[in-house]
Amino acid sequence: MPDQKNSFVLPFVRIAFALLITVCLMRVFEYIVVASKSFTPHAWQFEVAGLFYDIWLWFIYSGVAFVVCWLVSKIKTRAGIVLFHVLNVMFIVSCLALLITFSQRNNPFDHELFTRNAGDTIETIKQMAGAGIKPYLSFFVYIPLYFVVSARVTKKISAGRKYLSVLAGLSVLSVVLIRYANPSPDWFSQNGAYYLTANKFTYWVEDSYDYFRNKNASEKVLTDEALKKEVAFYQANQPFHFTSTSYPLLHSNDEKDVLGGFFNFQQTPPNIVLLVVEGLSRDFSGDHAFAGSFTPFLDSLSHNSLTWDNFLSTAPGTFAAHPAIEGSLPYGKRGFSVMNVMPEHLSLTKILKANGYHTKFLVGFNTDFDNMGGFIRLQGTDFTLTQYPSKYKEMGIGKEGWSMGYPDDALYSRAFEVMDSLPKTPYFNIFHTGTTHMPYLFEQKPQYEKKFDEKLKTMNVSSSIKKTLRQTKEVLVTFMFSDDCLRKFFSDYRKRADYSNTIFLITGDHHIGSFPTINEMDDYHVPFMIYSPMLKRSQKFLSVNTHNNITPTILALLNDNFKLNNYPKEVHWLSGVIDTATAFRNKQSMPFMWWDREIGDYIYKEYFLSDNQLYRINPDLTQVKYRNDTLKKHIIALRENFKKINGYVCENNRIYPAEKELLPGKKELVFDYNDTSTHYLFTHRTDTMLMPMYKLPKGYRYLFVEFTAGVNIADPNPENYPSLRFSMIDTKNRGMNFLNWTKRNMETLTKGDFVPRQWNEVTATDLFTMDDYKKVKDLWFDLGLYNGPIVTDLRIRNIRLKIFGIK
Repeated sequence: MPDQKNSFVLPFVRIAFALLITVCLMRVFEYIVVASKSFTPHAWQFEVAGLFYDIWLWFIYSGVAFVVCWLVSKIKTRAGIVLFHVLNVMFIVSCLALLITFSQRNNPFDHELFTRNAGDTIETIKQMAGAGIKPYLSFFVYIPLYFVVSARVTKKISAGRKYLSVLAGLSVLSVVLIRYANPSPDWFSQNGAYYLTANKFTYWVEDSYDYFRNKNASEKVLTDEALKKEVAFYQANQPFHFTSTSYPLLHSNDEKDVLGGFFNFQQTPPNIVLLVVEGLSRDFSGDHAFAGSFTPFLDSLSHNSLTWDNFLSTAPGTFAAHPAIEGSLPYGKRGFSVMNVMPEHLSLTKILKANGYHTKFLVGFNTDFDNMGGFIRLQGTDFTLTQYPSKYKEMGIGKEGWSMGYPDDALYSRAFEVMDSLPKTPYFNIFHTGTTHMPYLFEQKPQYEKKFDEKLKTMNVSSSIKKTLRQTKEVLVTFMFSDDCLRKFFSDYRKRADYSNTIFLITGDHHIGSFPTINEMDDYHVPFMIYSPMLKRSQKFLSVNTHNNITPTILALLNDNFKLNNYPKEVHWLSGVIDTATAFRNKQSMPFMWWDREIGDYIYKEYFLSDNQLYRINPDLTQVKYRNDTLKKHIIALRENFKKINGYVCENNRIYPAEKELLPGKKELVFDYNDTSTHYLFTHRTDTMLMPMYKLPKGYRYLFVEFTAGVNIADPNPENYPSLRFSMIDTKNRGMNFLNWTKRNMETLTKGDFVPRQWNEVTATDLFTMDDYKKVKDLWFDLGLYNGPIVTDLRIRNIRLKIFGIK
C-alpha cells in the first residue's frame, strides 16, 4: 500500500468513505420508493441486510477505481482526484437509475440493455418518467449529499499504514470473492425478499456477465441433425398431431368446441368484441383480488360471465399481447410484432375476415411503440382508428413531454361513431385502451382521487396493503376511471340492435409494472372473462390458461356452431382450446418472455420455473420453492428447446406455409422505385423525403409495401436514430393532410443487431387497407425519415420500395 503521505492516497480514502456513506444512505431511498409499498413481509429487514452487500460492492468498486485513478495521479495528482469524483458521480447516477427502474417494475434491471433495442428501452425510460417527480428527486439529493459529506464529514479522516493495508486487503478479498457479492436466491422463500436484499448494481453486472457468457451458445446456428432432434423433442412434448417437420409448429386443427354449451346462439354468427385493457391486473381486479378490487363494474360483469381467475399473459409488456391473443404465435427474438419482417402466419383476424367478418382496430393512442399497429395492419384489418374529431380532447402531457392519446371514454364514443358509419356484421372489433398507462393523466382525475380516498377508508385489508395502495394511488385511480368508462360502454352497447348477438372478451395485456407483484408468476396474472347476452349461465373456472388459448377457443366455438367456410386444416397455435375445469389444474406447457425480451420462465403442470428456480404452484397462483432436480432438468430442457424452435421458425419463415395464406387476392406490383445511389443526409429538418411522392391507384383493397436499403449512421446513440416513415397523404387543394403515418425505429429493421458506423441492411413491410381512403381523390404515398428535433446524420444507399395492390 502506498504511504499515506502520498498526496493522492489519503484524499482518495476520504472521498471513498464519502461514497460509502452515500451508497448506504441510498437504502433509505430504496425503502421509500420500493420496499415500503411491496408485499414482502418485513421488507425493512431485507433492506438492512442489504447494507452488507452494498459495502461489499463499495470495496470492489473502490479497489478498481484506486488502480485507475492512482495511475492518472502519476501524471498529475489533482487529475486523479478529479477523475475519482467523476467516476463516483457516474456510479451514483447508475445506482439511482437502477433503483428507479426497480421501483417501477418491481424487478431489478438486468441485461435488457443488451437484448432489447435501445430505442424501445429509451422510450420505456421516458414512459417511466410519468411516475412522478419523487424518484427523480434522488439525483438532486444524493449527488450534492456526496459532495457535502466529502467536503465536511470525511475530511478529518487520518489513517495509518496498517489501517490502509487492511482496507486494501479487504478490497482485494472482495474482488477475489466477487461471485458471492450478492446473496443466493436459494436463501429466500420469496424472490421479492432476494431482490430487496441484493445490490441492484451488482445484480445488473452479474446478470449481464452471465448473458454474454451464454450468448454465443444460445444463438448458435443448429446443424441439420441437431435441428431434427430439437423438432422431434418439441413435437413429442406438445399435445398436438403434428403434420410437418419443415414447419415444426404446424399441426392438425382438430380442436373441439368447449364453450358452445354455455350459449343460446342466434341464427347468424355472433359479433366478437375484444377489449384489451392496458395493465389490467388480477391483484386489484376481480373476486378475491390480493389488494382488493378497484374495478366494481368488471367484478359485477364477471358474475354474469364465463370467468377464468387463473389467467396469464405471455410477457409483462404490451409487445407480446396481440400476437398471443390473436395469433397464439411464437415470440421472435424481441417480440413477434417488432420483427423487421414478420413471418407468414395465421391469426384470428385473418380467419374471421376469410369468413365474412369485418375487422376493426380501435385505439386512442399511437400504435407505433413495439409496432403493435404494424402487426394489426398485417392481418388485413379492415379499419384502424386513427382520426378523432376536434370535439375529443387528448389527455394531458406528462412530465416526460408526451401524452397517452385519448382517454377511454373518448375511445368508446368514437368507436360507436365508426361502427355506425360502417354498419357491417358480423364484425370482429379489437379495442386497446390507454388511460391506464403512464403518465396516468385524464381530465376527471381529481374527482377520482377523492373516490379513491373514500374507498380506502372502507376497505377491509391489512394496514401494510393500505400503505401500498396509498403509494400507488396515481395508478389505481386510473383503473377506477377506466372501470366507469367500461360501465358506460356496456350501457350504451345494450341500446344497440347488434348487442344481442355479440360476444365480449375482456382481458388485460399484462400485469401493470407500476404496481408491486407478489411473486414471479404475478408478472403475468391478468383477468379474463367472456360475456354475452346469449350466455345461458355464468361460470367461474380455476384452471390455468393464457392469452395463447384465446384464438383456438373462439375459432372452435364458431366452427362447431356455424361451420366456417374457410377453416384451416392445419394451424401453428402454441396452445389449444381453453381449459374449462372448475377446479384448479394446469395443462399448459409453455414459456414466458421477460421484460428484457429473453425467454426465462416456463409453466409445466403444477410447476413454474422462473430463471432456474423451480416452484410449485398453489391454487391461487401463489408459489413455493420446490426441490426436484429431475423435474427441474426436464423443464429447463423444455424451455431451452422452445428457444431453439422459436428462433428457427421466426428467423427462417417456418411458422406457416406462404401458399396457404388467407389474405384474399394476389399481389400485383403497381410501383417499383429503385435508387442505387448513395445519399448523405445531414439536416436539421424534422422530416426528410426519400423519394418523390407516388399517387396511389384506385381499385385495390389493400396495399402491401416492401422497403429495403443500406443505412450507415455515425451516431452511436440510438436515441438519435431516425424512424422510417410510411405515409398516406391527401393533397387536395395543394395541401399536405397526413391521413395516416407509421414510424419504424431504424434500429429494429435489421435481421441482426444494428451496428453504428457500418452499413446495415434494413428491411420493412407493411399493409394498408384502402377502404379507409375511398373518398380521398388525391391520395399519395410518401416514404421518408422522421427525426424530430434531432439532426439527421446518416448515409443511405440502394433504396428499393415496392408497392403491391391486392384486390
